[in-house]
Amino acid sequence: MSAQKIKYEAKGFSLKIVAWLISIFAIAISGLLIFSMVNISTKTEQVNAATRDYITMKSAANDVQLASDDLTNDVRLFVANADIKYMDSYFFEANKTQRRDKALETIHELTENTSVHEVVHTSIETAVNESNNLMNLEFYAMKLICVDQSIPYSDYDEKNQVIVVDVSAVAPENRKTEALNAVFGEEYMESKATIISNVDEAIKVIDELMANNIDKNEANLRRLIIFQSIVILVNVIFMAGVVILMHVYIIAPMTAAVRALFNNEEVNVRSNKEFNYLSSIYNRIHRSNEDIKDSLKYEAEHDKLTGLFNRTGYDRVYKSLTLDKAIYVLLDIDKFKEVNDTLGHEMGDKVLVRTANVIKKYFNDENSYLFRIGGDEFAIIVNNAGAEMNDIIVEKCKKMDDEISRAEGNIPGTTLSIGVAHGTVRDTTDTLFRKADAALYKIKNAGRADVSLYK
Repeated sequence: MSAQKIKYEAKGFSLKIVAWLISIFAIAISGLLIFSMVNISTKTEQVNAATRDYITMKSAANDVQLASDDLTNDVRLFVANADIKYMDSYFFEANKTQRRDKALETIHELTENTSVHEVVHTSIETAVNESNNLMNLEFYAMKLICVDQSIPYSDYDEKNQVIVVDVSAVAPENRKTEALNAVFGEEYMESKATIISNVDEAIKVIDELMANNIDKNEANLRRLIIFQSIVILVNVIFMAGVVILMHVYIIAPMTAAVRALFNNEEVNVRSNKEFNYLSSIYNRIHRSNEDIKDSLKYEAEHDKLTGLFNRTGYDRVYKSLTLDKAIYVLLDIDKFKEVNDTLGHEMGDKVLVRTANVIKKYFNDENSYLFRIGGDEFAIIVNNAGAEMNDIIVEKCKKMDDEISRAEGNIPGTTLSIGVAHGTVRDTTDTLFRKADAALYKIKNAGRADVSLYK
């Protein structure tokens, strides 16, 4: 600001000196300029405010989906593994974190006085209600596993939501199958689809609202800038220096900032302190929004323990590959349950992490995709691989099994059962998986700790 003042004084341009000559005209022009500048600042802040509300609303809508998916993952993992940590995680989200309910409150607050209130709020409320209704099946499945495994579920069910479920009609030998059907069955999947469609509908409406706001503010800003330019042109004969200053320190930076806003880019223009302050606020919001989106996408597709793709990432990547040029490797850790039972889950996690690290070591090229698709079950998909790569992949797997079989520090050695299958033009994602699975179980039935190539 001081640099601008020195430059202004150096040119000898002072409104005080010439005010007596053009006082009436200068006052009118100054008023018009102030009016346009204030409105531009106001509209810019409105864009920032709308952007913040958009980020918050979209994040809240995504939270409903993420929370529902987390509950689903926890209950499925508990049903599959009977590990109480997943039931703990389930009830912590359901009774403590409560992201779905908080997201619904946020959506209601931000859309209450807008034209999209009914559609967005109804869609999110429907998604939350459907997720809550889905919990009945989840309680039923958890109760079956708790009874089957003699797990004292009352210690984890603070609100007695599972205790009241009646599973006495299910025969003991059918409990786990019934529980799996409950959380993987058609009824469950239809409810999940309803949740997803309602969240998508809400996000679609929110995006349309943001687009409309941007268009409206863009038109207003353009009209204000045109009006300001006309005023400056009228005054240019009398105040040439003012025109130059306005162009250098106000018009050009503001135009660049507006262009950056419309292009969803950071504002990298430097001008006066106020403009820089607004730019820094917008830039922080912009970077925060991009970081949040990248973080949410990464967390949604990666396993937190091992850093490999999780089931969500697996589904996305696997469906995008050309299967006749892919080699599918399916492996799991032999007798992993004994590690957990005898050495504890903490050591079990270390074994999982070590296994993941060894997989990364031997399959670290850009054509290899690594996944943890279950408790101790891993998958490797090598893309752009011809049939001549089969022997190389098998050899890598044997070296990997040999390295893991040796203890590392306090981490005990384990062995791997590995099935390998090469895709053909006739394969689907299901058939290729079944080939690798068949090769894996051939090794398991033969005594484990080896590699089998499907033929």
